[in-house]
Amino acid sequence: MSAKAVRKESKSIAAKRRQVQRGTAIMRAYLRIGRISELEKISRIYARELIDMVSCDGCAIILIDGDKVKILAERGFSKAFGQTEFNADMPLIKHIVNAKEAIFTGDVLSSPATSYVPHGYSANSLICIPILANNDVRGIIYLDSLKKNAFNQQDKEFTKSLSKGMSIAFEQSFQHSEVRTGCFNRQEFDADIITEIGNARKHQDQLSLLILHMDWAKNTKEVQGHAKDDKVLEKLVDILASNTRAYHKIYRYGMDEFIILMTGIEKEEASLVALRLQKVIGDEQFDGEREGQPSRKMTASIGIAAFPSDAQRANELIEAANSALYRAKESGGNVICFA
Repeated sequence: MSAKAVRKESKSIAAKRRQVQRGTAIMRAYLRIGRISELEKISRIYARELIDMVSCDGCAIILIDGDKVKILAERGFSKAFGQTEFNADMPLIKHIVNAKEAIFTGDVLSSPATSYVPHGYSANSLICIPILANNDVRGIIYLDSLKKNAFNQQDKEFTKSLSKGMSIAFEQSFQHSEVRTGCFNRQEFDADIITEIGNARKHQDQLSLLILHMDWAKNTKEVQGHAKDDKVLEKLVDILASNTRAYHKIYRYGMDEFIILMTGIEKEEASLVALRLQKVIGDEQFDGEREGQPSRKMTASIGIAAFPSDAQRANELIEAANSALYRAKESGGNVICFA
């Protein structure tokens, strides 16, 4: 066999090995995700596989929620954009959302993509693959490189394959959680409360339900507007998650109300959690609290009910916790009441 033939066969073997590795990466990502519903965790898994399999300088998985953009996972992403703010009004985002088409180029400045990137954009090679959920572009997989022609067709196909997995993850996550706060939605709560009470009854266990209402939240919203109000809610959910156990689920129950479903927790322990949450919320600084809050600090009213001591059925438990919350709010706020 000639040296040329040997080199050709070696390249063929290397290409097949790379193809197998990428197929394994897709399967590995799928298996690692399992039942995860949090988009940020899912995105970090996919981003890690992208970085391992594709030679890129910048990588990001981007969530698009109406006029808002959120970076779910990234590495080296901001370098190509410099000081440019990445938002939904950028031509790059608008083009992908409207066209629902990928951008793939090895020379950005000499391609049609040059009209979509901001002045001073430093990358030369670019892959942008839309992530579709219910046929709408709800995200983008973004890869860039400072080198020209850094990506090949296999890189594009591999990224497209991962985008299909991300599409499924996005759709499933939107069914069970809300985008803006990252916590579970009311639909998920309605299903979970029935399941968890059934489990608690079967195993003769306890379960506590905590409903938290942000006092005077409407005043704060009027002062600072809806955009900053979303930031306040995101910050609040971070506080709730940081001060409860990992397996306790947090739900957006109303405009300014959140539920924490605490399995295996009796009412006395739930009260300690509520006290801790009140203190942390009171100590934290929130945008607009000085102008929108009577006490110039954000506060929370909390109602607590437990299974089986306060109720035997899901609707009864919710009603008991809601009644406790109502008394807390009627007492002037920043109060914890029990069923």
